Amino acid sequence: MKTNLIQDKKVFYAGLIYFITVVLYITARIIWSAGAFSALDPIFNDLLFSTIVQVFIVGGFPFFMWKILNKQTFKQTAERFFFKKVSFKTILASLALGVLLYILIIFVSTFWNTLIGFLGYAPSSGSATTSLPTWLAFLITTISTALMPGFCEETSNRGLLLGNMRNNGLKRAILLSALMFGLMHLNIMQFGHAFVSGLILGAVTYISRSIFPAMIMHGVSNFCSVYLDYATAYNWWGGGIMEAVSNFFLNSSIFVSLILSFLIFAIVLVCIAMLISVIFVENKRSKFARFRKNLYESVKGTEMENSINFNNTAQMLDLYNKASASDLKDKIESGKIPLGHLEHEVAGGAINTMIYSEIDEYKKPNPFDYIFYYMSICMMTIITIATFIWGAL
Repeated sequence: MKTNLIQDKKVFYAGLIYFITVVLYITARIIWSAGAFSALDPIFNDLLFSTIVQVFIVGGFPFFMWKILNKQTFKQTAERFFFKKVSFKTILASLALGVLLYILIIFVSTFWNTLIGFLGYAPSSGSATTSLPTWLAFLITTISTALMPGFCEETSNRGLLLGNMRNNGLKRAILLSALMFGLMHLNIMQFGHAFVSGLILGAVTYISRSIFPAMIMHGVSNFCSVYLDYATAYNWWGGGIMEAVSNFFLNSSIFVSLILSFLIFAIVLVCIAMLISVIFVENKRSKFARFRKNLYESVKGTEMENSINFNNTAQMLDLYNKASASDLKDKIESGKIPLGHLEHEVAGGAINTMIYSEIDEYKKPNPFDYIFYYMSICMMTIITIATFIWGAL
């Protein structure tokens, strides 16, 4: 019996598209590193680079190539990439998560940079000056460093990668997409915090079933970094916070610094977990509202309409839970979710059961479907290691 090498074209195409995206991104980095546009003001140079890389290569190319290769409509592609509207409460939670993510990144970056520093890595220093007014430089930097990456990098990493790998195992998909997100920065210094951020962004994307919370978190986190850099340099509001905190830890004993760092780190993690749970509940509430609306539309004008009290929340929840349980049972019986896999994953409780009941299908990964994922990882790993060697010399 003949077996096709490619078993899941969607997974294969996503890997191929991502590989080409990485090659184009590396090419752009080489062109800019060679000084092709060095005559421009550094701020405009960064804006041009971000526009070409983020908008056209990292964001636009994966989306439209996926649409073309799979012959899908714009709406179908958007749904595949998790482009789904969210509630206002989810937006607020995402904004707060973005700030907390920035604080978490500080801890992770400090640990990671200390680790590679012990191994001999020394970051290069120096920054280019600009002749633009401060407000204009800040505005352009915000666009090129916060808004564009927040939207475009999430499109390729959470949309293209996570959106297509999830059917081969959720944990595997989140871990692999986070690894590729970290490596895509092509910089040993950024790999550590980018990888950890990728784990959180991937989890939030799947829990919310929307890419928008991750985009908001990513953008807000980057904005915090940009703003505090400018605030510190130009004495804006809040500019002295980072310096004051840094001086406090430097002037404190190691014991006090470690205890305070641990407490702050723990509080940040707890707050992140709480806000993610808020997003989870909001997603369930939204699904419940759609279920009630669709149920009403399906029985409207029939004899069943009078037998169901749509204003009775308890009755609606009972019907919703039965529908979810039936859906989960059908997926298990059809083999879309192997029972052994489900039992292992949902051992923690009912919340995980609800999450896994929404999985479209579960298939054992076919190694050849992932050939371009592995090629991308190898290529980006080599470059990332090269940046470490360069900094250690």
